[in-house]
Amino acid sequence: MVDPNIISGAVWLVCGIAIVGLGYLIGIRGRADLHADYDESVDPAYVSRWAGGTALFMGVLVVAYAVREMIYGFQPVALGGLIVTLLVLSYLTKLFARGVGYRGEYDQ
Repeated sequence: MVDPNIISGAVWLVCGIAIVGLGYLIGIRGRADLHADYDESVDPAYVSRWAGGTALFMGVLVVAYAVREMIYGFQPVALGGLIVTLLVLSYLTKLFARGVGYRGEYDQ
């Protein structure tokens, strides 16, 4: 029988890889239009840098949590910390995609 921590960790790992993939497309490949809250009046380079970078960070956190859960098992405090962190970072990506903090320094 497979340890439930391995199964749960594998699910988190798949989710983390998906988030890293989207973060890569937005942040590295410059596909700011993939963000759900992207405002087209904001420079895509700004959105790619900040929203994409934040999404990449979120993905790396989820992958790290998955590996931690596979090795050490489930701990409610760790999961709670991950969820709160992801909620805060998700809100930040929405703000970046809407142009909060954009001052035109990316315009050519």
